[in-house]
This record gives sequence, structure tokens and C-alpha cells, in this order.
Amino acid sequence: MISFYQTPSIRIRLSLVIGLFGVISIGMLGRSTYLQILGDPKLENLARKQFQSHVMMNPRRGLIMDRTGEPLAINLETSSLAGSPAKILKSNSTLHLLARNLGVSPQVLKKRLDPKKSFAWFERHVSEVQMERFKKSGIVLSTGEMPEGLWLVKEMKRVYPHGDLASSLLGTVNVDTAGIEGVELWKNSLLRGKSASFDAFKDALGRPAVIQSSDHDKIVDGANVDLSIDASLQFSVEEALQASMEKTKAQSGLVIVMDSNNGEILALAQANSNGNKGVKKVMAVTDGYEPGSTMKPLLLASAVNKGIVKTTDSLFGHYGKFTLQGRTIKEAEAHEKYGFINLKKMVEVSSNIVAAELALKVGPERFLSSLKDLGFGFKTGTSLPGEIGGWVPAPTQAKSIRPLTLATMAFGQSILVTPMQMLRAYASLSNGGFLVEPTLLKRKDNELVKKTPIFKKETVRDTTEALLLVTEGDKGTGHKARVDGYRIAGKTGTAQTVDSRTKRYSNSRYMASFIGFPVGVKQPITVLVLFDHPKGVYFGGETAAPLFAQVIKSATNRFSIPSTEKMEIPTQLTVEKTDKQEVTLSQSSAEPVVTVAQATESIKEVNVDHPVMPSVVGLTPQEAIKALKPFSPAIQVHGFGVIRKQIPESGAILSAGIHVNLYLEE
Repeated sequence: MISFYQTPSIRIRLSLVIGLFGVISIGMLGRSTYLQILGDPKLENLARKQFQSHVMMNPRRGLIMDRTGEPLAINLETSSLAGSPAKILKSNSTLHLLARNLGVSPQVLKKRLDPKKSFAWFERHVSEVQMERFKKSGIVLSTGEMPEGLWLVKEMKRVYPHGDLASSLLGTVNVDTAGIEGVELWKNSLLRGKSASFDAFKDALGRPAVIQSSDHDKIVDGANVDLSIDASLQFSVEEALQASMEKTKAQSGLVIVMDSNNGEILALAQANSNGNKGVKKVMAVTDGYEPGSTMKPLLLASAVNKGIVKTTDSLFGHYGKFTLQGRTIKEAEAHEKYGFINLKKMVEVSSNIVAAELALKVGPERFLSSLKDLGFGFKTGTSLPGEIGGWVPAPTQAKSIRPLTLATMAFGQSILVTPMQMLRAYASLSNGGFLVEPTLLKRKDNELVKKTPIFKKETVRDTTEALLLVTEGDKGTGHKARVDGYRIAGKTGTAQTVDSRTKRYSNSRYMASFIGFPVGVKQPITVLVLFDHPKGVYFGGETAAPLFAQVIKSATNRFSIPSTEKMEIPTQLTVEKTDKQEVTLSQSSAEPVVTVAQATESIKEVNVDHPVMPSVVGLTPQEAIKALKPFSPAIQVHGFGVIRKQIPESGAILSAGIHVNLYLEE
């Protein structure tokens, strides 16, 4: 019997099958040999896509440091949860596990995942608490392994080691450590460095595992930023400001300390009534305000510098009421009623009316030109985000300025300035007459500081003498700014603010301020304190001046600024007989002798159209002599000290040669 496999037809068929498989095997062998040795670009590209990825590597963000090198903003390594949506959607267990840890339902998470994407962030900057939860839930095993399609990515997190210290100034970054506010935004291009992309191999779970590149030098880490701020002083100032905020119950408060010589900002603290929540702008340059009486010394300095007046000149105070264009200008206090007072006294007692008279005497062209020279109406040059230039009329608009507007500008209304502009203007009196550019960056060694001369030395000297009377004079409004061991020159400011509802000046809302500097120190500094809408007592001398004194103490201690010998203000003088007037005053022989002729020699004739006896009560005899000079009276002085009684009384008609008796405090 013949076997089935031995039939010719079967043998032929088997031979054909074997031959076919042999051909296929030879073909496969040849193809594989070809692919192994010569390669196929198409297949290589497919393999590369499966096992390789293009990864963008971010550099390390630069640090922000204070002037001493103390870090204010640093980086810490952290982990973020990421994964592949395509792989997660293929595993219900992974989907449910991830949804539970993210606090959403699997259905919601499923809708959020795009199956076409191979990468997505799920939780950025995982905290330690979150990491413990991940470990307990099984997302992260004890071995460090994770379900397929999920992985942890190492990132850098921005950290501020001093907590909220200077937080409004430093600003913040977003989750990708890109600056969005404050210095972080201002210097973002410098801090962020330069990113670079690399080809990376993926592991079996699709995670970037090995980076292969010879171009690591393409990554440029961010540069550090050295601020001019002193962290220690900043802490002291912020602490003092917060205490004052609680005491004054102001809506907001601001303190700036500046090196008068080079413009470096040594401390900048701000606070508001809601605990600084949401306040990241730098109010010193972004917010404008009407400066109030702090404008008066700047007006005086400008007028003296242009030779229009001298600080010893007298102007008429209209006894507390000055009508101009149908409107009445009054003093801050109803009991303040001044006749003729000299311009130093104007600063000491902060007379609105005398300041208005001075502005009218200066004229709009010269006044506006002076404001421009002081930098008002222009940005200060800090380059901080959101800085404004404020608003003052340009000198070309002088002809359109009406007398009433000019008068109100004299005591700091009808114009808009920034705190940084006011600080810089006062610093020019502290540093000898130069306008410097404020900076929040520490200046480099031997860096040239641009100084624009605006005031003569004599102007600085005379204006500073007037500012000293604010804290040292009997009628000074800034006594609470005094600091033991230092002579303080400064000015209080109390300005009405415009009610946003009525568009008129409010009778219940004020800006209270004090700006000043210690006189005669080797390292001059200038300090501004500002409160918006303090409750209760709102005068700058009662709210801002005490905080100013605390800040000066902190600054002088921090920078070891030696105290200066406090000069006593002479309260006695001897007046001798002259050809025209007869004055008798017995005083200590140690005091200098001043004659009436000497006292009035530099006084110009002013306001002789008002032949009425001014009030000189509270003045020194010398000041009274200057105030009465336009009427050439014969003056008899009785006693010692300041004037407590006068005959004739204020308001009496004066005539040339009239006899005046001044009775001093015994």
C-alpha cells in the first residue's frame, strides 16, 4: 500500500510549500540583514519617535539679595506630578487612582484628558503633605515606582526665606517661576536666564530618562540681582510702620529711606488696612497724591535760589483769611492768624496764606519752571513697573494758570506727585543741592552717580534753617520728629484728598506726611513717611512725625551714623539804639548784639497797602522788628523771651513813626 505522503502530487505540493517558506525566510533574512547593516530611514524615524523625545530644559533662576548679600528670594528643588493622557486612558485603575488623588471624579478627569497628547501636568510643586498622600494611596510606591503613564518631574520652586519681608517690593512668580509682579517682573529677563532644548530617551513607561546632548552650555542660569535694600533696616521699618498703622488706623501707609548722596533706597515699606492682601504694586512710584504743606519749603527754596526773596523777607498773612477770585484761603487751624511774618516763620508754622502770597510773588512761569527742575511731572528713573510721572502744569501752560490755582499749588494742592518724587526733591536739600536718580539696585563700586545741581549752597543753608524750625522752633509743627543727638530738618504735610463720589475736596479724609533728614551727618539720609486717611487725629505732625523719628533712630543705629552736637536756638538778643528807632532790651553779654538796622537791612518793602498792626504775639523781638519794618515804627521792648503782649493791638491803624511797645515773657 502506498503512503499518502509518497504520492507524486503530495510531494510536489510539499516541495512547493517548503520552497515558498524557504524563499520567504531568505527574504526575511535578507531584509533583516539590510535593516541591521544599512538601515531604513523611515523605520529609524518611527523608532526614534517611540523612544526619544524633545525636552525643554529651564535654567536656574537668579537670586535676589539685599545690599549685604542676604538672600531675599531663592530656589528650592521640588517635584511635580505629570503623565501621559494616552496611557492613563488605557488603564481604568490608573485613571481612578489619579482622580481620587486630584479630588475629582473619574468621569470629569476622563473628559479633561486628551488621548492625542503624550504629556500633561497634574499637580505642580507637590508639597510634603501631598507627597505623603500620594505614597499612602499608591501613586508613589515605597520603591519610588509609579503606575504606567505617571511620573514625578523635578522642578525649581521660588522661595522667600524672610517670609513677607519686602513682599510688595519683591513681587511674585508664577508656577513656571516667571516674574509677574515687583522686582521679579521688573528684572525677569535678567533673573530667568536662557532655556535650551535637548533630545532625551524615554524609559519603558514613557518618562524622559536619559538626556544626550553636547550642548549643555546652551543653558544660561539667571543672574543674581543685588538690591539697595538693607534687610535689617527693612525689618525694623516694617515693624514700626505696622505698629503705627494700628495706632492711626490709616487706610494705607508708606515709608521710604534713601541715601541722599547716591539715591540708593535703603528701605521701602508699605502697608494697608487689610493686612497687605493683594498689594504687590510699589506705591512709592505707582500712586500719586497731593503733597500738601511739604511743597512749601520747595517753593521757598526755588524762590530763594532765583533771587526773588530771602528767607528773612516778610509777607502778609491776612490774619487767617485771604480772599482770591471769590474764594477764601484759610490756615489749617482757625486760631492761626498771622500778620507780617518772615518766610522762615512761614515754614515753621506752615502758613497756607503766606505760602500763597509767595507763589503769587514768584509767578506761574518761574514756579512751574522750578517744579520741572525738581523733576515733578516726570518719572524718577527707577524703571519699576507701573511708575507714573504725576501731573503738574508744564511751563508752557503758565499763562493759563489762574491766581487761585497758583496759590493752592503753593501749599501742595491742585498737583499730583509720587512719594518717590517728593523724597528725591528733599534729598537735594540734604546732599547740598543736587538732584539724584533714585535706585533700588545696589550701585557698583566706583560707579559714577549723575548729580544735577539745582540749588545753590546758600539756598540749601537758608532753607535748611527754616526746616530746622519745624522741629526746634516754638511754633514748629514737627516737634514729634525730634531725635536725641541729631538736628532734624523736615516738614509736616496734611493735605485734603478728593472724594471720589463728590469730586470735591473731602473735609474728613487727609494725606498726612513728614519728610526730612538729619543735618550735619557724614552719611546723609532722607526719609519720607506717608499715611492715607488716618482716623482721629490726622495731622502729619501727630501721625507721620513720630514714625519718622523711629525710622531715623533705626537707620542711624543700623549704619552707625554718629550723632551730631545739637545746637541751641538763641532765644535772647540785645538791641541797641539806632538813629531812627529806639529799642531797649537787657540781655546776657554772651549773646550777640543785633541792631534794628542790622535786623532790617535785608528786608524788602512788602505789602505796604495793608497799614494795619499785625499780630506779633509769640514771635521773638527780632522777628517782630522785621515784620514791622515796612511801617518804620519806634519800638520799645520790655522783658525777656518771646512777645506775650503788644501795644497797639493787632488790627490797629499804623502810621509812619508810630510807637510800638512789645512786652516779653518775664
